[in-house]
Parts: sequence; structure tokens; C-alpha cells
Amino acid sequence: MHKETVIRIKNLTKIYKLYEKPIDRLKEALSPFRELYHNDFYALKDINFEIKKGETVGIIGRNGSGKSTLLKIITGILMPSKGEVNVHGKISAILELGAGLNPEMSGLENIYLSNAINGMSRQDTDKKIGDILEFAELGTFIHQPLKTYSSGMQARLGFSLAINVNPDILIVDEALAVGDVAFQRKCFAKMEAIRKNGTTILFVSHSEGQVVDLCSRAIWLSNGKKIIEGKPKLVTGLYAKNANKKTIEKKVIEKELQKLERNANKKDKLKEKQVHEKVKIDVAIEEFYDESFQTKSMISYEEKGAKIYDFCIKNSEGNKVNTLKSGKIYFYCYKVIYTQDFKHVRLGMLIKTANGTVLGGGQYPYKNTKNGVKVVANRIYSMCWSFKCILGEGVYFLNSVTFDIEHQTRLHRVLDAYMFKVVNSKEKNLNVGLVNFISTASLDEF
Repeated sequence: MHKETVIRIKNLTKIYKLYEKPIDRLKEALSPFRELYHNDFYALKDINFEIKKGETVGIIGRNGSGKSTLLKIITGILMPSKGEVNVHGKISAILELGAGLNPEMSGLENIYLSNAINGMSRQDTDKKIGDILEFAELGTFIHQPLKTYSSGMQARLGFSLAINVNPDILIVDEALAVGDVAFQRKCFAKMEAIRKNGTTILFVSHSEGQVVDLCSRAIWLSNGKKIIEGKPKLVTGLYAKNANKKTIEKKVIEKELQKLERNANKKDKLKEKQVHEKVKIDVAIEEFYDESFQTKSMISYEEKGAKIYDFCIKNSEGNKVNTLKSGKIYFYCYKVIYTQDFKHVRLGMLIKTANGTVLGGGQYPYKNTKNGVKVVANRIYSMCWSFKCILGEGVYFLNSVTFDIEHQTRLHRVLDAYMFKVVNSKEKNLNVGLVNFISTASLDEF
């Protein structure tokens, strides 16, 4: 195994024997003719991938896809039926709340017990205890038995233990979902910090946004098989599009991923060319439309009664634009045609960054209304959203969706339907970051 590779999985397979009746297990064991009374269930089948030092890899998939089984094999809790698992480095894992902890012992006693199991001496734990207690924020509850802890408190203790032992590899399996929002953000900030210090992170989550924000690569598992792996934004997009289908066609999805990657590479090369040639936009001119600046990562979901198309942004004069100036009002418009009558539909839009972070969006009619708008089959509807561009300089993407409220069905959804960029004005600008919040600032002397 290459010295930069910390985890290598080769032809990994995990098989469970399923017996229809408990007695069948005994019959099979005692059968003189080696008759089989079980069916093989493949929790994992021929999984292959490598993770290099310092990578953050997200594992996504529906419940029962094999994610937790994979992590338990990597950590040594389960043994594989076939294949190889090579791990180089110290692993710290949060797989299940309370796993490896004694419910009768206090939180403090469990800290020393857990660290001792992980090879730390009492003196080493004494040095770390302050950091562990500060991060967990359990207060006087640290002296109470673990069985009195809520699931959120157990998550605090478990995560604090996992990250404060200076692991080479941190494995997190959805354990943070039970924590409050503030603690979740604290955990992710800590993971970002230890990632920058070279820790490899293997992260399982049902949140596509978390995977996009945190990870450098994503792997999609379905029914124990690896479907695809690649850039988080592309993998999570294809997963969201196909996850609810009864049959996941691996070859079809692989081809779609390859197409998206080729388009993304073309966009990157164009950006490099512009930088190399020092192409500069005169930001003093009005906004305009660049024909060559087109989205190459559009993902259109299955049409289930509607089709959204003809996306554009217009300025106040009604001209189509994709280069916007901060501070001005614009209109994001698209057309929708429905294949049947619907009594209550809702339409929506989202603005996202290039790495998939959602910045904001809207729903029409308003989100808190129970009823939607009535639409008629085969008529074309034009949906326009007015928004003030308060975004910082950069590239952004727009999503579109229409939804049947009555039957709780997404009729059509398009990711990365339209791409636009925002340029800085030559006027004085106090803002930094993605959104221009600041209008004025002053410094006074007392």
C-alpha cells in the first residue's frame, strides 16, 4: 500500500446467512450431507476504493445500503467474508451512540475507560481531560451515570472523546444528527480544523449539503454495491436524482457522471485560460450575457407531470444576462408545462454556490400557505422571481422545482439550471465573503 494511502478496500464482501426459522441453523450444522437451510444476504459486495492521507470522504446511500457495515469492518468491529481491508494509522470512530461506554459509569469514568481501551495512559488522559470536558459542555452531568444522559448528551461525549485523542483517521457515522444545531456546527468546525492538520475523515451522512461542504470526495453505496465515486457535488446530485428509484442502474449512472465530469473539466480549463490570458471584465459597464458562460452540471430529475425549461435571468430592462452587478434587481424566470390538471402546485427556486452550499431561495405561493395555485394541462406558465443581488464576486447556480401539494409529489426538479457570475463594482466596497451585508462603517475616537 502506498505510504500516502491510509485506507485501501479491495474486493470487500460481507455475507450474512439468513435462516427462515431458528431451527434451520441447527439443521444445517448437523446435516450429514451438508444441506443448506439459509439464504445469503450480501450486505457488501465487491467494494473497491482507496483513501489518501488528509482526504475527507463522504459515504452516502439509503438506509440498508451497507454504509454502517462498511465502517464497522474498517474499524475492526466486523470481519469481512471476502476481500482485503488495509488501514494505516490510528482510528477514532463514532459509530453508535454509547458504543463502547458503560451506562452504569459516570461520564468522567467513561472518558478514562474509553481512552484506556484506545491505548492511552491515565497520565495522557489527564493532559487531555480539560479539552474533552470543555468540548462536551456537559457541566456537572459529567459526574452522573451515562444511562441518565439524553441522546444529544451522549453525542457530545462521544464526539469529544473521538476528536481529542489526535486520531490519524476519524470515522463518523451519522451520530451528529441528534445534537442541537449549535453543537453540530461546533463539531463540523472542529472536523474542518483537524482536517487541515492532516487527519483523514470518513463521514457518513444523509445530508447532501454537509457532504458537499465538508468532503473532497463522495462514494455512493446502494444495496451493498458501490455505484459511483467522485466530486461531492456531482455524486450527491445524481444520488438525489436516482435514490428513490426501485432499480439503480449502475452503468447508466456511471455514464452520466462521466459526462458531468467532462463538462466540469471543460469549465475548469476555460477558467484557467481566462486567468492565464489575464482576461478582465470592465466592471464599470452594465451587466451582460456571455454566450460561452453556460452551466455544464445541469441535472434534470424525472418528470412526473410537469416539465421546467427555458431558464434565464433578466435585468430591469428585460435583457437576458448572466453577468450581474451587486446591488441591482434581477428577475429569474423559467417556463413550466404540466401534463395534467393540478389543483394545488407550488414552485420554487434556490441560489447555490459553486460547491453546492445553499444561500437562499423562495417558494410560491408562500411557504406557510396550505393551498397552491391551480394549473391546467398543456398550458405554458411563466414563473419569474424578483431578487436583489447582494452576492459577493463569484459564480453561482440556480435550482428550480415544482411540487404537487395535494399528493406530496415533486413534479419536476432541475439542479444547476442556470449559471451566473457576480462582478465587483469599482465603487468602494466594505464587504468580504459570499454576501454583501454591509452598507456603511465608521470609526470614531473617544
